[in-house]
Amino acid sequence: MTLEELKSFVAVAEAGTFSAAARRIGKAQSVLSVHIAGLEAELGYALFDRHPKPAITAKGRALLMGARRVLAESQRLELRAKALHGSEDTALYMGVDLELEAPVMLDIFKAFSFAFPAVRLQLENLTGSEMTWFFKKSSMNMLLVYSSEPAIDSDEVVIGESQQQIVVGKNHPLAKIAAPTAEDLKHYRQLIVNARDSEAAPPLIVSEDYWEVDSGLWVLEMVVRNLGWAILPQSMLSVKAALKAKITTVKAPFDLLPLRLVLRTKPGEVSPAMIDWWTRTLKKNSTKLGISPI
Repeated sequence: MTLEELKSFVAVAEAGTFSAAARRIGKAQSVLSVHIAGLEAELGYALFDRHPKPAITAKGRALLMGARRVLAESQRLELRAKALHGSEDTALYMGVDLELEAPVMLDIFKAFSFAFPAVRLQLENLTGSEMTWFFKKSSMNMLLVYSSEPAIDSDEVVIGESQQQIVVGKNHPLAKIAAPTAEDLKHYRQLIVNARDSEAAPPLIVSEDYWEVDSGLWVLEMVVRNLGWAILPQSMLSVKAALKAKITTVKAPFDLLPLRLVLRTKPGEVSPAMIDWWTRTLKKNSTKLGISPI
């Protein structure tokens, strides 16, 4: 079997006639007929009943799905081979902060698959502190994470920043206090996004009654259920727009530094072209990600 024969076979099966199939794949009808006849000769049985118009046989139908898979894999191989021409980018091990788990990130990865079709992607989607640990200890070579800590042993591009806010459920007692004092906050449970990285700055703990949770998204859902109050980035509230009606923000009695969204790479392990693509694409989508440019 040849790929051209399989293309003709699938085209006729999908188009319903030899003439329509020939137009679809840009071949003369006579060439397509030769392909089908040659394939049938090699197989030893008919793929189509010819009269009054081509109707796929039971054996042809049994082969159709496999033929489609072969053609799809052939197309992927062709794209990969073309993309590899003059490129050394064959793999990317990337970590993405769990707080960026939004539809816009999936759209960005779809665009990435078209821009770098030859690249094999390995993706980790964990909390920011866990991502930082993976980036330091594993072969991960690119990291998109919220962090106020400057990079020491990696290259870094700042994509934007997100202001942190104190959030409470609409029915929480603190929701009735527009500007609570630190003493007011101490009276209620605090929900903290736990930093597991021992080298990272410790989280801000105000109340002696606190729960530690390793996911900002879980913390937000707990706030909605009035389990406590939390300090969360504005970007998370923007992404989870459906929860806005169930929460409110109150004025913090202390300064809250904004969180930076940074793209980090290990020196020499990611090509400048790929870093540039991610930088431009992320900044272009900064509003959708809920962050402000710096």
